[in-house]
Amino acid sequence: MQNHICKILGNNIKRIRKSKGLTQDHLAELLGVEIKSLSLIETGRGFVSAKTLEKLINVLNVSASELFDTDENKEPEKIYKNILSNLELIRKNADKLQTINLAIKSIL
Repeated sequence: MQNHICKILGNNIKRIRKSKGLTQDHLAELLGVEIKSLSLIETGRGFVSAKTLEKLINVLNVSASELFDTDENKEPEKIYKNILSNLELIRKNADKLQTINLAIKSIL
């Protein structure tokens, strides 16, 4: 399982880094890590510390969930179930439900 997570994280870091026009060398410098360490992370053979993960989120301007996102999280049925699960958490909060309702109406 950990190896799978390492690969997901590494692939996402690499994809996001490239989309922002950053080289491995430049990102490593911004993070304050050795380029070899970043290379190991991007290939899924290494993992980040909590401190480096926080720096990645800030430097790449992404959320933690974006760094661990997988294609399976984009399947409509799974997304729908996740939305329902989240709605259940705020079921009794009228303000939050109204905000979500307005957001849904705006995209329909």
